[in-house]
Amino acid sequence: MAVEVQLDLRYGVRRGCLALALGMFLLCGGVELFGQNVASENLYKRMISAYNAGKIDEALKLADEAISKNEEDPKLFLARGYIHQYERRHQKAIADFSKAIELKPNSVAALQRRGEEYLKIAKFRESVADFERVIELQPQRTPHHWQLGISYYYTGQHKEGKKLFESHQTVNSSDVENAVWHYLCAAKFHGLEKAKQGLLPIPNDSRVPMMEVYALFSGKGTEGQVLERAHQGRVIGGVQARQIFYAYFYLGLYHEAQGNDEKAYDYIKKAAQQYKENGYMGHVARSHRIWLDRKRKEN
Repeated sequence: MAVEVQLDLRYGVRRGCLALALGMFLLCGGVELFGQNVASENLYKRMISAYNAGKIDEALKLADEAISKNEEDPKLFLARGYIHQYERRHQKAIADFSKAIELKPNSVAALQRRGEEYLKIAKFRESVADFERVIELQPQRTPHHWQLGISYYYTGQHKEGKKLFESHQTVNSSDVENAVWHYLCAAKFHGLEKAKQGLLPIPNDSRVPMMEVYALFSGKGTEGQVLERAHQGRVIGGVQARQIFYAYFYLGLYHEAQGNDEKAYDYIKKAAQQYKENGYMGHVARSHRIWLDRKRKEN
């Protein structure tokens, strides 16, 4: 039985993670994946090696060749979709995941990945549809599916989002981001004061500057403290850049909730410009900016 590898993309992804994911995918699901098609299996292994060596074009060529030899195997399209996803080729990734779903409608892996890609191009309703299908097929994943809660926020399904973030709190009680998104959803129908009173308790989030962000949303901290903390620490390895990204993004969300639209847009714009090395939440920031731009044009 094939194992579907699920990676949390919020905190950044390196190319080696894809090699690991594909490698595990092959080792755990190789028999089901290829059956007796040895040629496809060999091409698949070479594709992983090429991608891990940074030879993207070669990896894609090998993926194309494997598919040409076995066009009815959904997992080959899923594997090529992984490459497109990690290279931020969203439309091509969606096309491959869609083909995998066409061949295997109940593929949780393909539905999950396509839902992520839809979010990244600000197609929020499509993202919600795929994520809801994932938890329909695997209800036990519901409390872990924070991505669906975020997509709910953008489709205006705030009560559903609030409920999901409360569920996520039961499996991840030290995540300031979860508490903030819960607050943002609650504020839409309870108001800011009740949202603040109902802020989920977070004893500690080790990521800088998340506890300062939490203090801001709880009414016990300031914008200046978030920014000061974010600019501390190592510049090497992009650590400080990630800190500043999170500061900008969550300051933008804070001001948006408070109704300070121009200040919110300024922070979101800054965060979106730094998104590339900040995993899934970086893509959320970029899509948030697209969402705001749409709303500004409508007004």
